[in-house]
Amino acid sequence: QDRGFHAYAFLASAWMLELLVWSFPFSYGVFLNYYTTVLFPPDDPQLNLLPLVGTLSSGIIYMASLLVLPFILKYPGQKRNISYLGLVLCVVGLLGSGFATRPVHLVATQGIVYSIGATMMFFPVCTYLMEWFSVKRGLANGILFTGTGLGGIIVPFGAEILLNRYGQRTAFIVLVWLFRLASPAFVYAKPRLPVAQISAANVVDTSFLKNRVFWIFIIANIFQAFANFLPGIYLPSFANDLKLSTTSGTLALALMNATSMPGLVLIGGMSDKLDLRLSISLSTVGSALAIFLVWGFTAKLAPLLVFACIYGFFSGGFSVLWPKFIGVISISLSRSSQFYLPTDLSAGRGLGNVLSGPLSTTLLKHSPLYDKARFGYG
Repeated sequence: QDRGFHAYAFLASAWMLELLVWSFPFSYGVFLNYYTTVLFPPDDPQLNLLPLVGTLSSGIIYMASLLVLPFILKYPGQKRNISYLGLVLCVVGLLGSGFATRPVHLVATQGIVYSIGATMMFFPVCTYLMEWFSVKRGLANGILFTGTGLGGIIVPFGAEILLNRYGQRTAFIVLVWLFRLASPAFVYAKPRLPVAQISAANVVDTSFLKNRVFWIFIIANIFQAFANFLPGIYLPSFANDLKLSTTSGTLALALMNATSMPGLVLIGGMSDKLDLRLSISLSTVGSALAIFLVWGFTAKLAPLLVFACIYGFFSGGFSVLWPKFIGVISISLSRSSQFYLPTDLSAGRGLGNVLSGPLSTTLLKHSPLYDKARFGYG
């Protein structure tokens, strides 16, 4: 564990899959801006469904793991086949998005089909992380999650160019070809332990449901997810409302994803060496202050970019702490709990994420501060 060629090769392969799966949900702000300003008319009655596509595309990936986990625990030898099937669904979802003519079509394709496929493709690979890394699990998790950050830098600019120059259909066809990169990644995305040994260890243990610390982490995780993804969804549209160029909004989104990478590694590494509460506080307080003290006073490009950098650095670090949450909760529990706890944390994050879409739409439509408060607050 924690060293050797195969451990590092697994981490590199999982990193590649992480990049592919999460770069599209984390770049959705660019798609949303295109949908609302180019693809659909402003009086389309289904326009309020479009933010839901973004929260579904990431929320379902988290929540659907609840359905995938019981199957892969019962049939651990089928993990790779599930990943291949997930790859096919991702391609179908993206292709379907390219031919969508109504917002509800995007909800079904980019929001639901793609997300289910992404869960099936990536989540079985995630279960191998705890087999390959133990002492350096927080650091490994942080490095793994930087794939999202890099994908979130490349895909927004690529998607903006493709959508604006070549249109919806061609853009999605080109993006589908990116998933060809997944094929070599599956070579080393494999378990460390034999299937028979894994099966023997997978006896269901739900005693963690009686653990008070478990519920504290779950509730905190849900509330953090309510706000975590919304800046990434609305940044390009917010820049458009400020009369900034389309590229300005894309740049802000890319910077937010870029700065998440050092934040993930730093906060994940901190959790291996320092008190876990310090890492939690750094991520949550830093994100909240960035929103209230920077984004709220933003009226020009420069402070918007500053906000994107600060928020990106602090916000993504919360989920990288999950392995440490699991370590705290499962000290007195059997080994099988380690397979269920990530799923529960993932589902809680997905629930908060999915609910944040309709809530944000409602707040935007009925906020008493809309067009009244100064700067970004209104």
